[in-house]
Amino acid sequence: MKSISSSAKTSTGDNPPRPGDPVDTLRGIGPARAADLGRIGAGTVGGLLRLFPKEYILPSRKKSIADAVEGESTVFEGELKGVRLVRRGWRPSVVEGTIADGTGEIRALWFRVPYLAKTLKPGASLMLRGTPTGSPLRLLHPGFEVIRPGEESEFSGIVPRYTGIPGLPQKVLRRAIRSALAASGDLVDPIPPDVRRRHGLLPLRKALEAIHAPSNEEAIAPARRRFLFEELFLQQVIFAKRRGERLSGATVHVSRKGSAGRALDRFLGSLPFRLTGDQRRVIGEIRADLESGRVMERLLLGDVGSGKTVVAAAAAVHAVEPGGQAAILVPTEVLARQHAASLRKLLAPVGMNVGLLVSDLPAAAGRPIRSALERGELTVVVGTHALLQESVRFRNLALAVVDEQHRFGVRQRELLPGKGVGAHRLHLSATPIPRSLALTLYGDLDLSVLKESPPGRLPVTTQRFHGAERKKAYAHLKERLAGGEQGFILFPLVEESEKIDLKAAARAYRKLAAGYLGDFRVRLLHGRLPSAERIETLDAFRAGDVDLLVCTTVVEVGVDLPKATVMIVEEADRFGLSQLHQIRGRVGRSDLPSHCFLITRGTVTPQAQKRLAVLELLDDGFRIAEEDLAIRGPGELFGVRQHGHAGIDVAAVLRDPELFEAARHEALVVAQKSAETVTSRSG
Repeated sequence: MKSISSSAKTSTGDNPPRPGDPVDTLRGIGPARAADLGRIGAGTVGGLLRLFPKEYILPSRKKSIADAVEGESTVFEGELKGVRLVRRGWRPSVVEGTIADGTGEIRALWFRVPYLAKTLKPGASLMLRGTPTGSPLRLLHPGFEVIRPGEESEFSGIVPRYTGIPGLPQKVLRRAIRSALAASGDLVDPIPPDVRRRHGLLPLRKALEAIHAPSNEEAIAPARRRFLFEELFLQQVIFAKRRGERLSGATVHVSRKGSAGRALDRFLGSLPFRLTGDQRRVIGEIRADLESGRVMERLLLGDVGSGKTVVAAAAAVHAVEPGGQAAILVPTEVLARQHAASLRKLLAPVGMNVGLLVSDLPAAAGRPIRSALERGELTVVVGTHALLQESVRFRNLALAVVDEQHRFGVRQRELLPGKGVGAHRLHLSATPIPRSLALTLYGDLDLSVLKESPPGRLPVTTQRFHGAERKKAYAHLKERLAGGEQGFILFPLVEESEKIDLKAAARAYRKLAAGYLGDFRVRLLHGRLPSAERIETLDAFRAGDVDLLVCTTVVEVGVDLPKATVMIVEEADRFGLSQLHQIRGRVGRSDLPSHCFLITRGTVTPQAQKRLAVLELLDDGFRIAEEDLAIRGPGELFGVRQHGHAGIDVAAVLRDPELFEAARHEALVVAQKSAETVTSRSG
């Protein structure tokens, strides 16, 4: 790549650009391209410098045409022997070129760019980047660069490549960034010098030069590390300051300490089972929060079957003892009814009543519940979005619990605690994710984690069967049903083919109910059934009046059905790894041995085979999440975008958790100093 100083001229003369200048002060960037850059946050010179490369083309990737390998991204240099435009009726035009380098020839095809047939001239030297495919090998729409006589190609060194912007060639973008790198010394480093020194981080300017114009491959890693630290550090500073401002001066419900908090002790003593070590630890963390004199804002991550409900019940008991109320928000009516039934049993020994408020509740049944909440006569309420209605008022809401919190929008999660003054907040999530990633996404919340399963539960044995082998899974299912146990046969449900998948489930239901499993009570369950029918079917299953459910993925993942011991997942390769772990969690919720059979047919992709192999080997949801992240990437797994436009994704956080912890610690120190400064000035 050319040296920075050799191309540091702008359209405004010899004065170097400043970070705050509009990006169209750079050569090659006009108003239209500036507008495109502005839409991705790179509308200024400083913003453009934060448009980091998504990859690098290394000199080691250059090959001769004779050494080309199908499927391997490669850089070729050769002479354009010929070029022509091919028109095929209504189909898009194709520009076809032939490149030779003395060792062989390869064809390159460009689609929907007919002008290339005129701009590319036979005899020109070209540098191409692409992935050979087909037989004989060819390049489909490769990136290219014309090497003019006497001009050194950028491809002779390390070449950064950026996220594609329509109408903005990579060469022009690289030239503009080189000009931006010539900015004067008024670049402000957001990381304090003492923090940089403690963690061995590059100064801002050196890091920018190393990431955009690395002199060698070894220079890239320290630059990436510095910008990852910066991203995490600034994010955690914002989280800490935002939380401090939100909680500053807030009225807080304070629970009684020590022996005065007898309700919680009575509750824990009344439980008909032994808590896990994780549950005891998390209840202790919540108890300390409620007695601290500050508003609790805690996220509880729990693996499948780890016992989050009893922890939420303990939090409710301790929060309401001083005369408060607790509300638990869940995403579906089925889960709301299940939680209400569970909490009534758990809280009966301490004399706390539990109400249910859901959208399908008749008006006549809903009015007395809302009235009891407003008068303070109802201690605990469980509900769906119906709890968020303006007509629902509390006399003294002390604790707001949001279950499956990722299924609610940010504003929805704020509405429930907003119905109280200084209400504590407890967020629950059954999606296990690594701790560092959780704090990256939810850094303004304290974090608790449940990993242990309740005593007596056995791991679910997981096996794969392909094609005709599936008969073994069905034989095992039949045997277990004959012994009085229950099971599921689950079909995938993909939005684009919902009707097809429902037909597959319905067809299997009819065939099994009338034939192979005709001696058992089989029911069909899917999301298109009326809510009342779904609830009735699950209630019948829970009561033991149904032996087998043939269902789709719309079955509520949090439904607790302890007698179910066999799960057959048809076309298991169509599921994500974390989703399969959640599905498997519908069985194994008792002391009975349980099995999950993963059925596949036809060709299974290597990636799907990896997912299924991981599920056979692991039952720890947090380790499974890490494997899923490695296989699929963070965006697809968690639905989170890369932070800003820096191109640093959350997978990097997992690869270097120590760096994350260091950034978080330094951010908390900075936020604390800032708060102390504000306090001293106001005093």
